[in-house]
Amino acid sequence: MGPAYTRTLRTLPQFSLEDKTCVVTGSARGLGKEFLTAFALSGARGACVDLSLQDCEASISSVASHVQSAYPNDPAPQLRAYECNATIESDVTSTWARIVKDFGKVDVLVTAAGIVDNVEAENYDYARWRKMLDVNLDGTWLFAREAGRHMLKHNIQGSIILIASMSATICVRPQKQAAYNASKGAVQMLAKSLATEWAPRGIRVNSLSPGYMMTDLIKGLLEHEGKGLVGAWEKDIPMGRMAEPHELRGTIVWMASDASSYLNGSDVIVDGGYTCW
Repeated sequence: MGPAYTRTLRTLPQFSLEDKTCVVTGSARGLGKEFLTAFALSGARGACVDLSLQDCEASISSVASHVQSAYPNDPAPQLRAYECNATIESDVTSTWARIVKDFGKVDVLVTAAGIVDNVEAENYDYARWRKMLDVNLDGTWLFAREAGRHMLKHNIQGSIILIASMSATICVRPQKQAAYNASKGAVQMLAKSLATEWAPRGIRVNSLSPGYMMTDLIKGLLEHEGKGLVGAWEKDIPMGRMAEPHELRGTIVWMASDASSYLNGSDVIVDGGYTCW
């Protein structure tokens, strides 16, 4: 017998993010960290943006370790940490300026910073309502605006991905979350609106709407609300289970890369079929 032949692993070249700079808000943990990991595995440079610099540094250390385990002969990924409160305009503008100074340009923005709150509408305090909109909508808007300005000014054919939710399309059960649903519905429409304004200049804007994901945020919610919720949720998911966060990596790379070059103004729902009912 001759020597064994090992075929080189291949994928569509358009999925590569080599030489791209990707900014991910809320990437110290949860889905944001998964997105940053996916980008680094696909060859991108990355900016980790979150409330705590220490948490951001821990995140990029974890991501870098993961990437180097996957590609031990390659140089370490270029990742940087940025502390920023996305609800404060001056914080966002100064953070964006530092990112551009450090990396030279930005090709991709993902707005994954967000919160969830389950309270019946009649008992929902206005202060909590405002915080929900401040984080989920205003923070998304401020970063999207900075990305749009940057890409327009430098003629960058970029991709902006706003993280919405399947709750932007339907009302989940049994939990009551009118404020969260409203905030994510607004994010979905914001993406469509920006897509119509900026696409003529080569900037694609879309939203990604995850279903039930076993993130740290959801784990914390289940500890507070009770693990019995999982069974109720899974009954309404045709696939019969919640997703693991890493299952969104392929979707986010596709949306960020040239592989989705004609995707614009779309809401991509990844929910195991929940919204099909």
